[in-house]
Amino acid sequence: MLDRFLEFIKKHALIEKEDRLLLAVSGGVDSMAMLDLFSETSYSFAVAHCNFQLRGKESDLDEKLVKSTCDELKVTFHGKRFETKRYAKAHGISTQMAARELRFDWFEELCAEIGYHKVVLAHHRDDSIETFFLNLARGTSLRGLRGIQPKNNHLIRPMLPFSKEEILNYAKSEGLNWREDSSNQEVYYKRNLIRHELLPVLKKLNPDFEKVMAENMEKLDLSFETSEGYYGRIFGKAVKISGGEFKADIKKLKAGCNNAYDLYEVLRNFNINYATATDLFTALHENASGKIFKSPDYQLLVDREFIIITPNNIGRKKSEGSTTEIDNNSERVIISDQQYKVSKPSASTWQLIKSSSVGAFDYEKLKFPLEVRPWREGDAFQPLGMK
Repeated sequence: MLDRFLEFIKKHALIEKEDRLLLAVSGGVDSMAMLDLFSETSYSFAVAHCNFQLRGKESDLDEKLVKSTCDELKVTFHGKRFETKRYAKAHGISTQMAARELRFDWFEELCAEIGYHKVVLAHHRDDSIETFFLNLARGTSLRGLRGIQPKNNHLIRPMLPFSKEEILNYAKSEGLNWREDSSNQEVYYKRNLIRHELLPVLKKLNPDFEKVMAENMEKLDLSFETSEGYYGRIFGKAVKISGGEFKADIKKLKAGCNNAYDLYEVLRNFNINYATATDLFTALHENASGKIFKSPDYQLLVDREFIIITPNNIGRKKSEGSTTEIDNNSERVIISDQQYKVSKPSASTWQLIKSSSVGAFDYEKLKFPLEVRPWREGDAFQPLGMK
């Protein structure tokens, strides 16, 4: 298992030699197995444990186990207790969402204060399969059918090649201690419903279901990479900016989009849903000039040769402009009615481009999603090499 673990890390370039790692360890079998595997490597790492105080004495015993294991391994332990229910009530969100926000905000603080480069999470193959079915049930594009990704900026998941059963067998064979979370047996949360009700049925249909699903998601991921480039090229050819509005060339859209889903992906930056894309695709082929479609952020008017796309906040003052988010998979984005291309060049071949329309940033220092907003009083930055 250690060989497969190291091979997966190498294959996906998850860890650089100089990286300092922060392992998120809950005390469950997944993260305890991950901790044990890292203890067999030469990587520099510490452990972070969150006590959300949701299960009384059980939560305290989780914390005690993780700390004692770190003491035995002579690994730095960071522990923090959260008033999770109080936070959830104050922010009007679910307990699950509150725990997630508290957890990742604290991880970011530790990384900034102490200098950890990567946060390591113990998601495994079963988790990725559950995510696939959750996204499928909610409705998603190809992007959402890829499962959990091994790397998302500074979050890495080296346990993804292993099934839950493999992890359990490893933990037993190595004599590891771990804690069972009783809430995992409740069919209350949607993920647990999939885990305990849906997946057992699918495994009866195909005993190799998990392996087959992992292969399916890998193929979908590769297809996604290809399609992103294709749709980006169509967008670049068809969509232009003119006088504060966007113009999408209908002839070029028809040439590049064979169906409504293609159109949905090409115009994804304008926040249209698939139903709107389907109606719009029909309108383009029926030459329905004058027809108007709307998304939460834009109005799309079908003209004779172009789709004229205008922001809903076009009358708003510039200083009150909206916020744009950029995730680390974005290839093209729209900011203040301007179209930008986002790329991640190789550090070994990249050269500084001296242009007022190009911004270059250290990828390792970025926290995604990026938030782009208008300047506010007190904002400042220091360009490279300047005071």
